[in-house]
Amino acid sequence: MRILALGAIATTIALTGCASGPDGPAQPGGKTATGAVAGAVVGGVLGNILGHKGVKGEGTAIGAAIGAVVGGGIGYMFDSQEQQFRKELARETQSRQIEIQRVRQDALKLVMPSEVMFPFDSAVLQPGYQTTLRKIADVLNGYPESTATITGYTDSTGSESYNLDLSKRRAEAVRTALINDSVAAGRLTAQGRGKADPIGDNATAAGRQMNRRVEILVQGG
Repeated sequence: MRILALGAIATTIALTGCASGPDGPAQPGGKTATGAVAGAVVGGVLGNILGHKGVKGEGTAIGAAIGAVVGGGIGYMFDSQEQQFRKELARETQSRQIEIQRVRQDALKLVMPSEVMFPFDSAVLQPGYQTTLRKIADVLNGYPESTATITGYTDSTGSESYNLDLSKRRAEAVRTALINDSVAAGRLTAQGRGKADPIGDNATAAGRQMNRRVEILVQGG
């Protein structure tokens, strides 16, 4: 019974104690709470496995408590990191130079249009965009347990091999800029996907513009 009580307390802590960030409390039922609940469910399954190995019913409570704390902690970290990105990049998001998307409990994505970042047909960063990348680096440096995958994309114009090369060089340019702003190289991966995974219609100018982009996927370490 004591372990059951501890499990309930730990789950409550994960659901409520981690529900606030640097800018105030998170909304009830938000991502942090969802992470804690998911962690509790997974932990409960783990606890059942432990129970079959001799811990009996107490294993479920132990696993649920651990899972809730871990899940809530991950959710809190990314709630906080997302808030920091939105705060530091407020001007860029308002001007649509960058879009911030929460794609999972433990992952968020920064989407940046290539024509703002690079001259036409080039992988040399525009001087003005260095400031934006410095802000991104500052947030990443504040959360050293997270990693980032930088992916370049193009539209469907031109050959596949050329587009793959250009998209890779642009992703590498972003990675290099973040490293120069003190983000550890081991936390950053760069790749080019060329015309793959379009988010717009390549048959239209507006769609092709959407497809020319660089994405930074930030996720748990």
